[in-house]
Amino acid sequence: MKNYENVIGRNSVKEALKSGRNINKILISDNVHLDKIEQEAKDRGIVIQKTNRHKLDKITGGSNHQGIVAMCSPIEFVSVEDIVDYAKKIDEKPFIIVLDNLTDPRNVGAIVRSAYCAGAHGVIFSKRRSASIGEGMYKSSAGAIEYMKLAQVSNISQAIDKLKKLGLFIVGLDKGGESHYEIDYDMPLALVVGAEGKGLSKLVHDKCDFISTIYFKNDFDSLNASAASL
Repeated sequence: MKNYENVIGRNSVKEALKSGRNINKILISDNVHLDKIEQEAKDRGIVIQKTNRHKLDKITGGSNHQGIVAMCSPIEFVSVEDIVDYAKKIDEKPFIIVLDNLTDPRNVGAIVRSAYCAGAHGVIFSKRRSASIGEGMYKSSAGAIEYMKLAQVSNISQAIDKLKKLGLFIVGLDKGGESHYEIDYDMPLALVVGAEGKGLSKLVHDKCDFISTIYFKNDFDSLNASAASL
């Protein structure tokens, strides 16, 4: 039986439709009327199934689905080289976000959203010890995950080595480095965001060309990973 990923919420489903994502069917609550979404789905030949809110609650585990769930094919991953080649193809300096073992899907989704808005060409994360792509990530990305090139790698450290060979400079976000205001980011760049609470792993930290630190005016320890990545 084919596995599908649930995309929940009105904005996320809109973006899935707009991006041309392969959607098996869309479930809409009986008491919800979403004329534009329904018409676009019909134009694409996508099955629309009316159901009750209780069933949607069960499918989404009680998430705030806003009366709509799209059952989509899984996200297609690209390679690290694909992301760099894409940047070069559109004649831009590569700008890539690397996630070092982030486990909160909402944080990852928020980072993907910020990365897309900032013009990043792709996001790299590991297959293990990382948040899995699912409903929480879709929702917090507000649909940006449909457009961002995503590379899932076996080893973040090796991915960084590969990025260096491809001509990128590696900037890690961590304590004890240069002020983020002092670093010139106008270069082929991979920005590495560390895990919630732990920050960058030692091996990844040591591979960075620069360490960028956000120094606070007030006496406070750190920012949330998604906020720091902005």
